[in-house]
Amino acid sequence: MASPNFSITRRVEFHETDAAGIMHFSNFYRWMEVCEHEWFRATGLAMMSTTPEGVRLGWPRREASCGFVRPLRCGDVVRVTGSVADVGTTSVTYEFVFEKDRAGKWTEVARGRMSTVHVKQDSAGRMEAEPVPEKVRDVLAPKA
Repeated sequence: MASPNFSITRRVEFHETDAAGIMHFSNFYRWMEVCEHEWFRATGLAMMSTTPEGVRLGWPRREASCGFVRPLRCGDVVRVTGSVADVGTTSVTYEFVFEKDRAGKWTEVARGRMSTVHVKQDSAGRMEAEPVPEKVRDVLAPKA
């Protein structure tokens, strides 16, 4: 079975642009994270949670990258599509495609990749990798 994917559509806002009127590169990373969070919400998964014992669980980033093909400007409508590249023992790696709406035709403007690790954090703030929960694995890496 093919890996599932999830898309969000956003409009580039003025505050996301630099002095040249081009979307600042850091926003591509933010939008990858927004896509991931919306994906989790849409499937009923939690990005962050706390066990009854007070142990916090979450998904910090291990690695992120993005390659840029074309600029985005204020007002551009953009579709960000995330797909799962890999689900490891304790991590999930996503790939993202950014496409700009150009007169009803989607044109690729960037590609990103992000790896996250499922962790538990104790009261002292130390994080330790934990296995990817089965519920997450079932949603992001369904069996054929």
